[in-house]
Order: sequence, then C-alpha cells, then structure tokens
Amino acid sequence: MKRLAVIGAGIAGIAAACRLQRHGHRVTVFEARERAGGRVWSPEIATPAGLSVIERGAEFILPNYYRTQELVDEFGLELVDTGMSYYIREPGDAPNITAADITEAGTEAGEIAAATDPDSTAEDILQQLDATPELIDALRCRIEISAAVRSKKVVAGALNKVASFEPLRSYRIGGGNQLLANALAAKLDDAIHFNKPVTAVQPTEGGGVQVSTSNEDSQFDAAIVALPIGVLRAGQMIDVPTTEERERVLAKVVQGHAAKLHVALKDTPATSAVMSVRGRYWTWTAQDASGKVTPVLNSFMGTEEAIENANIENDLSNWLEDARALRPDLRLNDEAVATVWSTDPLALGAYSAHSGEFSAEETAVLEQPIGDIYFAGEYADPTYTGLIEGAIRSGERVADLINNSPQGA
Repeated sequence: MKRLAVIGAGIAGIAAACRLQRHGHRVTVFEARERAGGRVWSPEIATPAGLSVIERGAEFILPNYYRTQELVDEFGLELVDTGMSYYIREPGDAPNITAADITEAGTEAGEIAAATDPDSTAEDILQQLDATPELIDALRCRIEISAAVRSKKVVAGALNKVASFEPLRSYRIGGGNQLLANALAAKLDDAIHFNKPVTAVQPTEGGGVQVSTSNEDSQFDAAIVALPIGVLRAGQMIDVPTTEERERVLAKVVQGHAAKLHVALKDTPATSAVMSVRGRYWTWTAQDASGKVTPVLNSFMGTEEAIENANIENDLSNWLEDARALRPDLRLNDEAVATVWSTDPLALGAYSAHSGEFSAEETAVLEQPIGDIYFAGEYADPTYTGLIEGAIRSGERVADLINNSPQGA
C-alpha cells in the first residue's frame, strides 16, 4: 500500500481516488471547493411549483456513456429520460431553416468529415457543403454551441461526437448529476479534504511527491493532478511541473467557453429544444425523475465570443430578454440564475475540445507522468473529450497506471 494524493475532487479526481482506494492504496484528496463534483453542480431553483433541481454544469448523460451508467447502477442511482433529445434543436430565429434541415446537412457534413484528412476542422467541412449560407450558419451554430468553441478551431470529428445529429434519447441523473459525485465522495469518507487548495505539487529527490497547501507540506509516493485545463494553463493558483512535449500537446487542446441560464417558468411546459442561431445558444425544457416537465427554462451558450457579445457578466437581462423573445410560447419569470465557468477561478473555462491538428495518439502524452506526478481530466480522453464519461475514464485509467507501476506496487 502506498500513500497517494489526488488534487481536485471533480469527477476525474474522485473517480481516480475511488479506483486507487479499491486497489488498496491510502488516498488523500485535496479539493479547493466546499463540495465534490467540480463542474458537475446540481443546486435547486425556486419555481411556482416548488423547488426544482438544475444543472449548472455538465448535464446530459448520453446512451454511449457506458462507464457512467455502470457507476450510476453501482450506487443505486436512476437515469431519467428527459423526454427530449440533446441532438435535435429547432432554430427559433431562422424562419427558413428547420431542425430536419440541420440534421440533413449535419449528416452530409459527417460523411464528408469521415472521408477527409483528420487534421481538418469543422469549418473546413462546412465550406464543402452544397447548401445555402443560412443553413450552413445554422449548422455552424449547432457545432459551436455544443463544442463551446468556434468551428474553425475544433476538429472535424466533433461532427460525429458532441455535435451528432441522431435523435437519440438524453438522460440526467434523477435528483441531479451531482449525486454521482457525492456517491463517489462518500466512498472516500474522510480521505477528502474540502476547502483545501493546493499551491504546488513537486517531485522530491529520490522519488515521491511533495504536495503544498498554504500552511503545510505533505509527502506522498505519487500524486494525480486532476484539475481543469484552464487552471493548469494559467499556472497562477498551483505550481506543477511540465515538459516541452506536454506543453506542445496541451497547445492543441482548445479551451471551451460556455454559460448557462436557468429561469423559472410561470406554467408547466411541454418538453422542447429551441436554438438561437444569432445568439449561439439553445434552450430546453425537460422531464425530471417524476416523469413531469419541470417549470424551468434551461439555456446553454457556447463560444467565448457569444458570451462576450451577450455581456452576461455585467448585465444578465440581455440574455434573459433575448430568451424571452426566442420562446414566446413560455412565460418566463423576471429572475434568472446564470453560470459562467470562464470566470470561475477554479475552472477558468468549460469543457475542452481537440483542435484540427490534434492526433488521438497525443492524448497519451497528456496523461504521461512527470516523475511520480500523473495527470487526469476530461481534456485527456481521446474518445470522450470534454464529457463526464471522459473524465471518469481518464481518472480511472491513470489510477490503474499508478497501481500497475513500480511506484504503485
């Protein structure tokens, strides 16, 4: 048994910690927040019908999230069908374009992407479509919202991942996705130290790692740094080692920027999914664990440019009024809850995406240890980049790597 540290109790970190604990190691988790989950956060909002859970971070659990579903079953949680599809969104401010048009164009774009140079960007594919400028921009909007970055920055493979166009069912965890984070954290019990930001993780002479907080230094045999890529890149809150090769590959990971808006509704709506092409956001209403639609309008805005144009940080009313105009079928309350992950100092961005220059083989570099310091996160998974599933897989994969290494033996 070895003494191991995990920095960050987001999904990747606590998945790694639980895996290490299962392997029989002694684990200590350091978390700067007062809760587990990181960018998975499920508080409640007051509505005329009572309190409703909202997802201020990662929301949809899709049919191919196999490891996530295994953990949901393991902890006795319930996946709830939202009654709508994450993949199909009616354009509400493009009167000549329908969701079916976008699906048809998106399917064609996906076929082009599959036969194109893997270094191509989504924008490269869009330029090859034989479609009207209005339809191409609606499809571009769909991609940019889902990837949270501009189409010219994201790899063409996004067309068949986060921006897929199949009308698949979409799920959330009944009671909130954070219940999964809480269940994982409960297994760790007092091994998690909340409100404990780490300032440095450095190798020590002769092997091992020193983890420093504001008031103490602790020695471990190895450590996993499971922090958002924005925090690692900024380098202002924590000092961790790096290499030229790691920095070269990290430069190809694109930081996504996203914001969410939740507004209580005066009436109970039907399920829906409507997108604003102009505003680069989409809105939806969905069922909860009761099988009823919650009286909440959920909105998600993607790309840094869209967030800046909406001026959300300074005046939330702009987005609220735009959503009200987009959804005349709903009666919105006057107060809203907004979340901008780019301004959260413990996140500095939403999920990530891989640029057109990124190769799947390079993801191994992102998890490659520097001495006895390992790295995990959604940004490092080659298949489920930017997703809850990717965070879980990366965390567990790195935990297994430590366990199978001489240091973790």
